[in-house]
Amino acid sequence: MPLHHVAVYVSDIKKSREFYDPVLAACGYVVSFAFDEFVYYAPASNPRAAEFGLTLADPSKPIGSTHVAFGASSPSEVAEWYQVAVKSGGKDNGAPGIRKEYHEGYYGAFVHDPDGHNIEFVHIDVACEAST
Repeated sequence: MPLHHVAVYVSDIKKSREFYDPVLAACGYVVSFAFDEFVYYAPASNPRAAEFGLTLADPSKPIGSTHVAFGASSPSEVAEWYQVAVKSGGKDNGAPGIRKEYHEGYYGAFVHDPDGHNIEFVHIDVACEAST
């Protein structure tokens, strides 16, 4: 059964959209629907693929830390998305580079969004992945 959607809780939809709108546009996502308390993004090339959403958190509850990874087609795309994220207010959590500690051919970059969620951009060299 394929994944349909995933959402993270955020403290401020407007502030989060100031970060995610340009970042996810760089990743090829478009807003699929939005209301005052949530927004969902879908891949422009495949709107029936799994969506990524932001949901306004209940202010009386703490926001957890989530890790979400977006797959890139190349290391240069990872670097491009990382730069967009940092320029859009993301906090560096690991500059673009090879991550041999994960496995051969793993190239990733990490930023924290406005609520501290760990957002990753990753490219995996399938030739290296197939040999591990």
